[in-house]
Amino acid sequence: MVIAGAGGHGLEVLEILLANEFLKNDILFFDQDPKKSDQLIHGIRVVSDLKEVRKHFSISNFFCLGVGTPAYRESLFNLLDQAGGIFKPLLSKSSFLSHSAIGQFDAMPFSFIGPDTKIGRCALLNTRANVHHESQIGDFSEIGPGAILLGNSQTGKRCQIGAGAVLLPGVKIGDDAIVGAGAVVTKDFDSGSKIVGVPARMVTLN
Repeated sequence: MVIAGAGGHGLEVLEILLANEFLKNDILFFDQDPKKSDQLIHGIRVVSDLKEVRKHFSISNFFCLGVGTPAYRESLFNLLDQAGGIFKPLLSKSSFLSHSAIGQFDAMPFSFIGPDTKIGRCALLNTRANVHHESQIGDFSEIGPGAILLGNSQTGKRCQIGAGAVLLPGVKIGDDAIVGAGAVVTKDFDSGSKIVGVPARMVTLN
């Protein structure tokens, strides 16, 4: 298994893999930062050369994403997919996943994924995130720790929903939107919106 990203989120991903009985000898970190190359993280080697990743893929071609930011998730997915890897979704043992939820995504500890939800490819539901019935999340979006998406809400692709934010029932957020930590979203927002506050409003970020 290759963990794409050797930062903080990568450490949390490693903990899930170890809890799911992956062996350290079967895990490799990949990070594009050459300064991290050949470091050891909890006894696991970090590489920055794709040749090393392809060599590892000859033994096991699964990879998971160890970064949270949507744009980085998409970039690393495309890079390792083109290198011959197969994305492996993460499911923490403490997560609740409805039998009717659909998608290939990461569910971190104590996350809740309700019935008839549709979660996009490589989306990240971070620790204690709640996604309630019939909600939809776009590809590569990140739902931050403790964020709550209430019933039938929708987020587009590559959205970033901050820690503790709440989307009220039926609210729709377009692609590439950013919702600040603790915001309460009571109405729809277009693609590319930056949204903060209670109730949430659109702002311009420099």
